[in-house]
Amino acid sequence: MRFFSKKPQESESRSPAPDKPPLPSVRRMLVVVDGSRPALDAVDYAIALATRLYCELIAAFVIDTAIMDYLLQMRILVKDEREDFEQDLEKKGRNTLARVRSQGEAHGIEIETILCKGRLHQTILQTARDLKVDTIVIGGWHEGSTLKDSSSVERQLVLDQAECPVIVIKTPDTNKH
Repeated sequence: MRFFSKKPQESESRSPAPDKPPLPSVRRMLVVVDGSRPALDAVDYAIALATRLYCELIAAFVIDTAIMDYLLQMRILVKDEREDFEQDLEKKGRNTLARVRSQGEAHGIEIETILCKGRLHQTILQTARDLKVDTIVIGGWHEGSTLKDSSSVERQLVLDQAECPVIVIKTPDTNKH
């Protein structure tokens, strides 16, 4: 038993602290944007984090063509309506990505932007693999929305299937009492 401290032996001083695993390095971060409030909060968080970590930041807007194909198949949309809907979403995506790029510039960060098409979770996961990102940042969703909102299900799939850490940015639910 030792009551007084003594100088650590050479082998003791070299061993790492067992309680502290090494922090992963983040070099490339992907933030998922769709123009919603949770996605905009995720952008704010990703910009702040990228500023502190000096990492690359990529913003992706996904046009979920799988939902549009489903609506066409179920005869909720006709072909012309689907094409118009897709064009509207492309315009929204370009505008949203331009705002994100400007927001990054205001904070001294260059943000690469990508407009993608496909099923949301598959497209995000493939983009993350292709770009070799270390972290995905995504806006949160609320408990009740999961059953009603297909984008919530898609975000959950990103969380479940991602091969890298996923940071979910939760915002207060103003609809709760």
